[in-house]
Amino acid sequence: MSHRVCFVYQWATYGGVERVFLNRAQAFAEEGLDVDIEVFYGADGGGMAAFTQTIRDLGLEERIRVVPTFDPGRYESTFIIDSPALLPEQLDDSTKWVVECHTPYAQNREYLSRLPDGVAEVLVPSHTFAEMLRNERPEIASRIRLLRNCVSPARVGNLPRLPAWRQQALLYFGRLDELKNPQGFIDIVRELERRQPGRYVGVVVGPEVQGYDMNQRIDRAGLRGRVFQMPPLPFTRTGAFLAAWRERQGVMISPSYGESFGLAAAESIAAGVPVLLSQLPEHSELVAGDPRHLYQPDDINAGADRVEALVRDYPQASQRMLERAQLFSSEAFVSDWLGMSRGDEFELAASKAINEEVGT
Repeated sequence: MSHRVCFVYQWATYGGVERVFLNRAQAFAEEGLDVDIEVFYGADGGGMAAFTQTIRDLGLEERIRVVPTFDPGRYESTFIIDSPALLPEQLDDSTKWVVECHTPYAQNREYLSRLPDGVAEVLVPSHTFAEMLRNERPEIASRIRLLRNCVSPARVGNLPRLPAWRQQALLYFGRLDELKNPQGFIDIVRELERRQPGRYVGVVVGPEVQGYDMNQRIDRAGLRGRVFQMPPLPFTRTGAFLAAWRERQGVMISPSYGESFGLAAAESIAAGVPVLLSQLPEHSELVAGDPRHLYQPDDINAGADRVEALVRDYPQASQRMLERAQLFSSEAFVSDWLGMSRGDEFELAASKAINEEVGT
């Protein structure tokens, strides 16, 4: 008999949250779990059609679907993802109520101070984010549980044809806003251009927040013709694009000032693309604290040094990524999903293991 769940989210924007939903549905299929997912949105933020089309394209119609109304009595468990407006003030016992917190924006976590008592668990996507949240919100510490995001390498056929760059390719992959700090990517490319003119090319892929003005930033850095901006990738093409990036021996850089997990970095790691990440706890967790893949985002010289080292050591760096990706595979996610019912003992054991690994 299927275990029926509902994921509830404010807006269908076809962004990171939708990628999480689809990854979970694929993970359940791969690992043989009979979990039936329905998704309810408070509103269509412009991504509903693309999301439902992707479900069809991936052949997941039997496992996940969007529903027009929300009836909690239909589900064994209901997951409210950073959407306090959709959480009823009075929670009945018709379903198990779970809140998921994925937002790295502190102001968007304020709702956690007002959670109803009926919320059984608060799920987070990484050990380090869980630790931060326990310190930030000690009143809910006992309800915080780990449910890692899952990212599996895409099964791709023909890879997309990338431009025939003669230069070494560097990738920024993610939202363009102040927190994600694509300016830090520009700064590293500029430093590398100073050291070896014409050696590198930068590519920026992702949705741009209004007012960030990436084009003007590229011009101010004197990198017109050295850094190119591309539109966001459809979810179904991300894996193939990153596989092509690895084949071209490209490197991915994330200078972000805040993450709850680091989905774009994890997707790159799963594809075997060497990453250079800002030294956030969540990023450090993804690469087991390996200093070859971490830097302080304000230390541009150190970031450029590490990029040069990754390029020189590309095959070994790529292999490290593939090995590390096992910790956020479909199997790892399903282990966390099943482990939620085992409570604190499971969570504390998992947290101890990851802390020992990253040396914290």
